[in-house]
Amino acid sequence: MHLDHDHVGHSHHDHAHTHDHDHTHEESCGHDCGSCASQCEHTPMEELQALMKYMVGHNAAHAKELADLAVQLDKAGDHTAYEQVMAAVSDFEKGNMRLSVVLSAMEIK
Repeated sequence: MHLDHDHVGHSHHDHAHTHDHDHTHEESCGHDCGSCASQCEHTPMEELQALMKYMVGHNAAHAKELADLAVQLDKAGDHTAYEQVMAAVSDFEKGNMRLSVVLSAMEIK
């Protein structure tokens, strides 16, 4: 389990915690726009779709981290905390499912 990790390029967190995985525009749209800066134009909707795709994946990673933390709590003997964190993971996943539906609708258009 890690407690402190780097989160490159994003400042949407209000807490002092970072991630050990890099996120780039390339992950969202399939290519690195830095190499085609003047020729690479994205519509506002394409940018929103890329951000939504990133957020769905990012949220799934956080849900897994929380579930892993819950398991550690259970192993440490705090089953009540485990149950509460897993309930939160379930809520988190439900919200992310809603975002996935929005993403799917955006990709169809």
